[in-house]
Amino acid sequence: MALPAPRPRSLRATPRPGHRHCGGAGSAAGAGGGNGGCGGGGGGGAAAVGEGRDDGISRLLVGLQRPETLAFLVAGFRRLLRNGFASRGTYLPSAQAALQCQQELLLLLHCFLERNAAFRLALLQRQEDLAEVVLCLVYWVVLWSGDGAVAHHSWVHLSLLSLLLLSAEPGFSSIVNLPCPVALPLPGSRPTGPSIADLLFSSVAELVSAGKERLEPLLPAALALLANLAPHTKMLSDEAAALLTAMLLDLAQPSYLFGGEARPELLITALAVVSSSLLYHHAANLPLLHALLHAAAPLRALPSLQPPPPAEAEEPLEPDGTRGEGAGPASSDAAGEADGGDTGGGNADAAAAEPFAATAAWVEGWKARLPLQAIFLFLDAVEPKARTAGARAAGTGRARQG
Repeated sequence: MALPAPRPRSLRATPRPGHRHCGGAGSAAGAGGGNGGCGGGGGGGAAAVGEGRDDGISRLLVGLQRPETLAFLVAGFRRLLRNGFASRGTYLPSAQAALQCQQELLLLLHCFLERNAAFRLALLQRQEDLAEVVLCLVYWVVLWSGDGAVAHHSWVHLSLLSLLLLSAEPGFSSIVNLPCPVALPLPGSRPTGPSIADLLFSSVAELVSAGKERLEPLLPAALALLANLAPHTKMLSDEAAALLTAMLLDLAQPSYLFGGEARPELLITALAVVSSSLLYHHAANLPLLHALLHAAAPLRALPSLQPPPPAEAEEPLEPDGTRGEGAGPASSDAAGEADGGDTGGGNADAAAAEPFAATAAWVEGWKARLPLQAIFLFLDAVEPKARTAGARAAGTGRARQG
């Protein structure tokens, strides 16, 4: 019996009629702090456009409908976006001039994808151009998320939202399993893969594992992208499957999972990604099956996760390595009172910085929603066979030695 077509993930709470994609530039600007949106100079302007304000730029973008105009736009975006990594991958220094407006170009692309359905369709119909644009967006996600600049977080979010807009379209599945057209010139040991799906899964898994606290506002879009890709991905590479499983276990670490009210939602989405892969293409996705089998013990322990014991507070170290007395917040408050200062603001900041306290009802609520059925069914079916095969192989090895 064929499974129903998967429903694309969306980050928009109340989508407009005929629009089934994630939020616009306003939500991206919110992640990094006011880097304007389509037709707006800041977060407020982008939010107003996101609410449907009929401004001149939106009318201009929507009005571009002629096939030759759309073909020119698609080819232009492919050529200009590719300049970002092409200029860094050349063997001769300065052989290709680097474009100095990559962020503005990315914002313009997101505005087109968000506003102009005809442009999205034209891009999806040209597989080579679509594959190049996806590779360019992945390149900027990996490159910008690797540094500590907070200003780049909103641009990483814009790249993820652009990928999410494309992945929600039915035509995007046509390139998911295609080989990567070029190798990205990423520094160090960065994610790569033989197919576009491998590159996307590896990049998102590394983004989540390496920056799950620093880049936490970006993770819902990243995991929603994987949720859209999973039903269409026939097989992951060994590296991508290992990174995906490691990301899942990182999100399930009690020290992280119980530290924020919304963090279980990230784990639920990650489990839904793995479950979709098992339900739609489990027979061909052998690397993922092997990775899950190796992680069987921590996966089975997910329903019984408990909050970590509270860490004991330690006094700060003095320069000579000894524990200081009176150097904590209490001495600062006492000094403020002695000076006659108002400590109300400090108390408010301390209250706002209080760590999240998990309650029994909260824990039971998200545990009941963990999508573990498909994973447990697979483990129940395969683990006994794996143990039997392992015992048989061990017995054969001993017999040969004897």
